[in-house]
Amino acid sequence: MRMVTLTVIVAMAAAVHAAGQVAPSAPAPRPVGTMSELMVHLIRPSSDAVFYIRSRTPTTEAEWGTLQAQTLLLAESGHLLLLPSRARGRARWLADATLMLEAGRKAFAAATAKDVAALEALNDELYQSCVQCHQHFRPGYGKRPPG
Repeated sequence: MRMVTLTVIVAMAAAVHAAGQVAPSAPAPRPVGTMSELMVHLIRPSSDAVFYIRSRTPTTEAEWGTLQAQTLLLAESGHLLLLPSRARGRARWLADATLMLEAGRKAFAAATAKDVAALEALNDELYQSCVQCHQHFRPGYGKRPPG
């Protein structure tokens, strides 16, 4: 019994010691593409999968797999928008990017469940996340040029 108690104490002490050690830090993530490239090549095509779900409803397992990949990409793109090099500590940017991230998470869950109605219901939430961010960060967004 003493041996078991001693073994437990030694194991606990080792765990406490290991927890106190600082692991080497990972390098800071650095963006590869521009914000425009991220929008054009990742976010817009993946959001279109949600926006056009009614007219492009998956009918095969392969199509559902593609939709799941697109909605996962949409959600994970929200994390890319939250990178410090993009957000630069701006509270408004972080709030807007989080809206897209949350809509993307819900879209991925709905696609995984093959729930077309839930995807249709997310259209407005996803659209509003796009519009809100663009109104804040795209100069002239929604304004027609004079002429």
